Amino acid sequence: MDKILGKYGAVHYEDIIDEYEVPVRGFLFKDGRLEGVYVKGGILPVTEELPRDVHEDILRGRSGKKLIVREVRYAGADVLEVYIQDGYRTWPVYVSQLPDES
Repeated sequence: MDKILGKYGAVHYEDIIDEYEVPVRGFLFKDGRLEGVYVKGGILPVTEELPRDVHEDILRGRSGKKLIVREVRYAGADVLEVYIQDGYRTWPVYVSQLPDES
């Protein structure tokens, strides 16, 4: 089970955010650009554009070896956001709308 960092709801919009960390098992690069992140159970494709220096930092092993995952649930939508930390900066690598559980 992954460590839960926070679970809270916003009073006005009744948003629910689950945030946890997932360890990284490796990175997939193509032509010097991050294309995917290996995690337990498979590979997560990179859907967001990252700055060139972030690609270089990840390639050289300067970024974190864990991903921050946020599941945001609010009226009408469930969104999955995945971030990687590069020093003090946090960059989105994957954003997707989750299927409706109804």
